[in-house]
Amino acid sequence: MAFVSRVLGAAVLVVAPFANISAQQSGKSLAIDFRATVAVQGAPDTGLIVGHAVGSADKMRLDVTMKGSAAHVSPLADSTITMIVTDSGKTIAYLDAKKSQYIRVKPAEMIAQAQQMGGMTMNFSSTEAKVENLGAGPVILGHPTSHYRVATGMTVSISAMGQQQTVKISSANDSYYATDIRGDLNPFTSLNGGDMASMFGSTNKDFADKMKAAQAKLPKGVPLRATSSSTMEAQGQTRITKSEAEVTGLKWVDTDPKAFEIPSTYTALQLPGLEGSAGGGGTIPPR
Repeated sequence: MAFVSRVLGAAVLVVAPFANISAQQSGKSLAIDFRATVAVQGAPDTGLIVGHAVGSADKMRLDVTMKGSAAHVSPLADSTITMIVTDSGKTIAYLDAKKSQYIRVKPAEMIAQAQQMGGMTMNFSSTEAKVENLGAGPVILGHPTSHYRVATGMTVSISAMGQQQTVKISSANDSYYATDIRGDLNPFTSLNGGDMASMFGSTNKDFADKMKAAQAKLPKGVPLRATSSSTMEAQGQTRITKSEAEVTGLKWVDTDPKAFEIPSTYTALQLPGLEGSAGGGGTIPPR
């Protein structure tokens, strides 16, 4: 799957599983503590992500600690990072406080730029995005929930550097939304397909339209638990990734606007393998 890792895998890695923000309590931002595990079939360990998310109407800050290779959701090497998500997930900045450095990426632009480099072409087919309302879910942290399931899928035919490859991607995702919290802070967007919509929206309009229609059926609330099983098939190999995430605490807080800004003393880094500014789409080397 080396070719896939360079093209699709690179983009997937830097799409943080955190986006979609809208606080609805005047003068306050919703803050969430969460814990997530990520297991990749055949990998030697199960990844663990422990984090804190706080958001406003158009931006979110996440402070996360990662353990295990499967949990690495950042192009930075450090296991403790900060992510600032803006433009409803279209732009993500990764901050390394230890080195006072940051990388800014735009996932959708990564796909577009990858197609421009080396004459790469991507053709999509068999796109799917469906949502089911499965009724009431369990009570979590004292809050009643509603249970929704999202299924997504697509086939991507890639031609680049004299190589051709067909990749099939599919996922099944379950989310449990609190029905009594007036807010919308979702740290688990990648578990319901939101990251795929951001990443392929500019290059796969059919999927983007289907994903938009499916997400419109989801509640405008806070998911307190999410599980996901995703599959990638390429070159006769199948990679299955399973994720489980749960909110461990939440409250309304006052936030400093500077918490959502990159400190002026930080140095911008460019993702390896891409010409241009660090503020562009970016790419990363294969893992």
